[in-house]
Amino acid sequence: MNSHKRMFVRIIWKAFAHRFSRVMIASLAIAMGASILSGLGLVAVTVPDYIAKELRSFGANLVVLPQGSNVITRETVSAIDRQCGESLMGRAGYSYGNLLYGQQPVPLMVTKFADARSVRPYWSIDGKVPQGSEQILLGVNLAEKFRLHVGDLIGLKVAQLRENTGGDDSGRDNRAGKQLEISGLLRTGGPEDDLAVLSPDSYTAMGGVADGYSLVEYSLKGDTSQLSALAKTIGKKVKGVDAEVVRRTTQNETRIAHTLSNLIWLVSIIISALMLIAVSATLSSIVSERAREIGLKKALGALSKDVFTELIGESIMLGLFGGFLGVLLGIGLADYILQKVFLARVEINWIILVLTIVFSVAVAVIGSLWPAKRIARINPINVLGGE
Repeated sequence: MNSHKRMFVRIIWKAFAHRFSRVMIASLAIAMGASILSGLGLVAVTVPDYIAKELRSFGANLVVLPQGSNVITRETVSAIDRQCGESLMGRAGYSYGNLLYGQQPVPLMVTKFADARSVRPYWSIDGKVPQGSEQILLGVNLAEKFRLHVGDLIGLKVAQLRENTGGDDSGRDNRAGKQLEISGLLRTGGPEDDLAVLSPDSYTAMGGVADGYSLVEYSLKGDTSQLSALAKTIGKKVKGVDAEVVRRTTQNETRIAHTLSNLIWLVSIIISALMLIAVSATLSSIVSERAREIGLKKALGALSKDVFTELIGESIMLGLFGGFLGVLLGIGLADYILQKVFLARVEINWIILVLTIVFSVAVAVIGSLWPAKRIARINPINVLGGE
């Protein structure tokens, strides 16, 4: 750094320090604005994931069905998973059939309980989830129909017959009944209340064959347009299945995300305008106070552009100081909001923090343009003459 640049920095620093109380007002205005902007930015980055997780309590947002009378194989599910990629939050496959309770049919759903609860967290279970192949989950309506309770035993058997293989056993049902303990009663307010729910291991132990899925539900990140595009991709690239978006769930999530985004933009625009007004008013006051000083500099040979450059330098220092202070306050603000509302901790996004500081500097520079124009109109003769 040559002597001219060192002198320029020294002049700016002295001017900044000499009017610290006046400059502090503009710095605080920038700091408060920057704290809100950075805080909102950090919240906007962190919150969508938590909102998506909360909205998953309404159920899956993508459903995959087999074409025709086929079933969805595990290989097909793996292919669909690859198409979903990092947006996949949860997935569950379901097979449907019937059991027999005496001579009465019992509608059956076979699924892995952990998978099902990842996409259907709204399930309410009176009791507990089955822990082994000797336990079953009954819907509350089904339990009421047969007057059964948690802890009771129920004798069930698979309703289908074995394939006709010839000989004396042709068409005869070789599956023996099995006593299962009712570990819990399922209450959803939906069709699951009328079903018996078994794990694949339990169904296999009873002699059933769970070699595919009648339906696969997915819980995914993304708005309506993204999920619609994914559904089309799955339909084209994965044979034998049709993918459908659950519009109610995805539209609610998209609406909330857009509302949050619009609110953040609105508040950001208002805060930016207030920052600009505060900075411009403060710098205008500083220029008025320094009219004699500026007039003297011009009388000694300084050009308007030299004084203008000095004021811009002070504005940049003002923006850096206020922006850095605001970013520190914004991190604390975002962390407080996330803890109180979402029980989460803030995730530092350096891009947002750097952009906030750059924006603070830009606001300070823009706010100095109007006061800088007054510098060009200052006449050394008039100012030094007492006018």
